Amino acid sequence: MAGFAEEVYSKMPVCVQNVACTLAGINMRRTRFNKTFRDALDFLEKSQWWSLAEQCEYRDDQLRKIIRHAYDTVPYYREIFDSRKLTSADIQTVADLQKLPILEKETVRQRYSDLLSRGWPKRRIKYIYTGGTTGKALKVATDIDTQPWHWATHWRHRGRFGLKVGMPFIVFAGRSVVPLSKMHPPFWRRNLTMNQTYVSIHHMTKQNMPALVEYLQKRCVAYYSGYPSGLYLLATYLLDNDIHLKHPPRITGVGAETLLPHQRRVIERGLDTEVVDHYAATEQCVFISECDKHSYHFDMEFGAIELLPLEGVQSNVRRIICTGFRNPAMPLIRYNIDDLATISEDTAPCPCGRAATKVEKIDGRIESYVVTPDGRQLGRLDFLFKQTDQIQEVRLVQDTLEHLTVEVVRRDAYSAEDEARLIKNLRAYLGNMIGIDIDYLKEIPREANGKFRQIVSKVFHDRYALCDETGKKEQN
Repeated sequence: MAGFAEEVYSKMPVCVQNVACTLAGINMRRTRFNKTFRDALDFLEKSQWWSLAEQCEYRDDQLRKIIRHAYDTVPYYREIFDSRKLTSADIQTVADLQKLPILEKETVRQRYSDLLSRGWPKRRIKYIYTGGTTGKALKVATDIDTQPWHWATHWRHRGRFGLKVGMPFIVFAGRSVVPLSKMHPPFWRRNLTMNQTYVSIHHMTKQNMPALVEYLQKRCVAYYSGYPSGLYLLATYLLDNDIHLKHPPRITGVGAETLLPHQRRVIERGLDTEVVDHYAATEQCVFISECDKHSYHFDMEFGAIELLPLEGVQSNVRRIICTGFRNPAMPLIRYNIDDLATISEDTAPCPCGRAATKVEKIDGRIESYVVTPDGRQLGRLDFLFKQTDQIQEVRLVQDTLEHLTVEVVRRDAYSAEDEARLIKNLRAYLGNMIGIDIDYLKEIPREANGKFRQIVSKVFHDRYALCDETGKKEQN
């Protein structure tokens, strides 16, 4: 929500906000779970059992189709092919993609209009925004069938654990469904159309945790889902206070952030649940999901994935390069998603019986938390910058409980209005009790492993990070 609609929504009583969320759910259900979704899910349920050769054959066939489409209708790709004296016929398999350059996010911003398919019907286009791991704003045009394919792939993953569309669930994530000016409970809203309860992780303060747990004790749902950081906060609170959920979710699905090993352990112990993970992107060009044996498999029907070496890191850690198959409105070919994966040393077939390529883990999107003086612990704030076009990169560095430095790399057109908007957005989520300084840099340094961390905290201390499965401190 934005602008006038958000202002009106924020003034509604909670019961009316629940109605608004339910009405919004009607459109969500219509656009996500339509005939395209049902047909795709039916296909995917069968194709996951194909041999690796059959999956590679299908993947390369889809690759040739999207390459031909891009060559014929997308000016940027025609320019690239012509400059390299290539035609679409020169790309027959994933191995041939190395003939093309890697597509960086900055190129998508600068050449946005040239990356759109010419003549694609406007009525079929939907626009999405992503902040991504680096907090860089990015706008992507998608076809109306792109998201149903994405959700079909997601629901194939969930179906591996016995979940079905329509089952009641609770999601813990960062959308502004609860006004941040109202920090008291209830900070959850109902979307009855989709049998969903949405809990705002921005309201999960220590003071609010008892009310949240009291609410959860009354609910019996099929599964939880959401950001690992939010679910981890809930799990640590339950463990610290020796509280056991009366109706624990059998399955808890996580995504949007890297799931760290200790987070998985703590969430499973604290919520008495099985944690299942997947990796995807708002850009709709990649999907990697866990099987029921907890191996990460490429969803090869959704896109082609290249794992390329990265200078300065161990050889089995690779950057993820993606070519999506399901968005003809704006194809992303050899797109650098700015995340890393670790190649599995185990080359044996997965005991789940699926032959799709697997990786050991996803290394991208590692987040910390900002701790506010009024007790909130906020992780993954990239959505604050999704529509801030004049900010190239941003990082939040908290050195004390009362102070936060926001490191910003500006674009040339950045203005005082952009700075004011940034501060306003930060204040809306962080409150007025924490001091905020803006530090403008030419570039933001990366971690030793080459990854970008959007939040660096010297305040948040994760006492479970060095604990083993029993909660005891691991020895160095």
